[in-house]
Amino acid sequence: MAYETERLVEWGDCDAAGIVFFPNFYRWIDGHYHRFTKACAFYDQRTLLADHGLLGTPLRDTGCTFHAPARFGDVLTIASKLTKLGTTSLSLTYVFTRNGTLVAKGMETRVMVREVDGVIAKAPIPDAVRSRLAPLVEAG
Repeated sequence: MAYETERLVEWGDCDAAGIVFFPNFYRWIDGHYHRFTKACAFYDQRTLLADHGLLGTPLRDTGCTFHAPARFGDVLTIASKLTKLGTTSLSLTYVFTRNGTLVAKGMETRVMVREVDGVIAKAPIPDAVRSRLAPLVEAG
């Protein structure tokens, strides 16, 4: 099941050449991830801490390939898919399009973590979270 949102490219998102400054794609991926987990899996970073003692879901790996420029005023569709659910981690892909044109493809792997004796350590995905996420996993 893909989860989709739209993003209007604003003037401040662009560089001197008038195209989206590439770090903004990573910012949008991060925001989209948090909307995805709230909408599809019914948890956010606060509930992970309150309900499961987890500090959050920091990145282990991320990347983005750019295919076409996005400019001020463009409306981008961001579609994500949960592609892998491991013991402690989850992986997602992101596709950015503009009117059907591929703009960028991103990916990330996040790890559940908690603090153990003052050290941040990976933690198993709680069963309650896993049961919400497992039905959403689909191939790449």
